[in-house]
Amino acid sequence: MQLGSDEELKWRLSLLSSDDLMRGLFHNSLLELVRRLEGDAAVKECLEACGEARFLDFFNYAHYSYIKLLYAAARRMSDRFGGFERAMWEIGYAGGKAFYASAAGKVLILMAQGDPRRLLTNIPTGMQMASKHVELKVTLTGPRSGILAKREVMPRPHTEGGLTAMCEVAKVKGAKVSSRSLSPNENEYVVTWD
Repeated sequence: MQLGSDEELKWRLSLLSSDDLMRGLFHNSLLELVRRLEGDAAVKECLEACGEARFLDFFNYAHYSYIKLLYAAARRMSDRFGGFERAMWEIGYAGGKAFYASAAGKVLILMAQGDPRRLLTNIPTGMQMASKHVELKVTLTGPRSGILAKREVMPRPHTEGGLTAMCEVAKVKGAKVSSRSLSPNENEYVVTWD
């Protein structure tokens, strides 16, 4: 399935249950990016695509509303970013910046105490704060590297952008995030730093 196709979107939505929830903070950071780059009319289109009128940052909403919003926004901004995949990455990056600027995100950064290894091992806690349905394993692979294996509904570029934002907010020197798909809904993220 091609990332961004109607078929792929339907498949992703089929993986979700009504128990899968996500904080409105991510919806709002996405809408703010759309508003800043595309204007209010584009925000309205995206909201219509997900069937919601507005979101409150720390309330939980059905994850499927975010996926619908995400695909509508990424399709809308694909030309601006040079493709659907890059638009997904940029939206994930904006969401990561918003989360780590929030009170909950700041606590996670503070708990890391400037140690990138501690930051990585705290990611499962952050993911549970952000979304109620995440399977994640963190393995430290060396003094300056770690791997996150994640079974997820989110597209890989979205998560990669969010992890990149986390490293920037935490001021991880020389951080690089790369990823690869292990299966349609399981991805591996390699994080390295200086």
